Amino acid sequence: MSHTNSYIIAGGAEGKERLNVLARILEESTKKLIQSHGNLKGKSFLDVGCGGGHVALMTAALVGKQGRVTAIDFDETIIGLARADAAQSGVKHVTFHSMSAYDLEQKHQYDIAYSRFLLSHLTQPEIVLHAMAAAVKPGGAVIIEDIDFSGHYCYPQRRSFSAYVNLFTKAANNNGHNANIGLSLYKMMKDVGLNKVTFNVIQPAFLSGEGKWMAFYTLDKIRRTVVAQKIATEAEVNELLEDLQRFTEDKDSIISMPRIFQVVGYRE
Repeated sequence: MSHTNSYIIAGGAEGKERLNVLARILEESTKKLIQSHGNLKGKSFLDVGCGGGHVALMTAALVGKQGRVTAIDFDETIIGLARADAAQSGVKHVTFHSMSAYDLEQKHQYDIAYSRFLLSHLTQPEIVLHAMAAAVKPGGAVIIEDIDFSGHYCYPQRRSFSAYVNLFTKAANNNGHNANIGLSLYKMMKDVGLNKVTFNVIQPAFLSGEGKWMAFYTLDKIRRTVVAQKIATEAEVNELLEDLQRFTEDKDSIISMPRIFQVVGYRE
């Protein structure tokens, strides 16, 4: 099956910089989520839509050298950078593959299949979720972290922030994506036949630090898409970025991440 890349956020080397920040912000919460499945030593782990490979490398330490981590992403440049990070860290039990999540065809191979912020960027997320469910062994877990963008907030209210949330959501919708998929993940997991489905919701928010800059970074990385879709001009995006920068620099302003759903289901 062929699926064109309609990812709205700029990728490649510049995209990896944003993913590095995102990984640092979420490292502890994601690690806690994955570790909630007990001792992972010797386990097999599949990271679908691995981006910069941060979760794959983190999990490699959890499964140990007797375990294995397989990570896939459609972005060849990002995969190359992730491989370089693994080599630099001396991690040899992680394999990175440049491929579409839609081409995942393995059956009963993994103890855990995982994705973070992937399904919200797909036109047919249920196909990939079904493939992930098929990829785990009986008793294995599927773990999904994804967003409800409508829950993204700031304080006090700011026009440039509201415009950013609207532009991201509209750009995603125009490409057939669901920026608020988090709300439907529980039902989607049950619909693909997973059992004992549970969910948790987290939402980091910041007064300072790099987490507070994620809204600004993300608006900058979707500028090409929103201009190409003609939902904002280059000048309008620049104006929004300038104001969002001033707002982010205000030591009394609060900016959140989007609301994040952490959903887990098991294969019988």
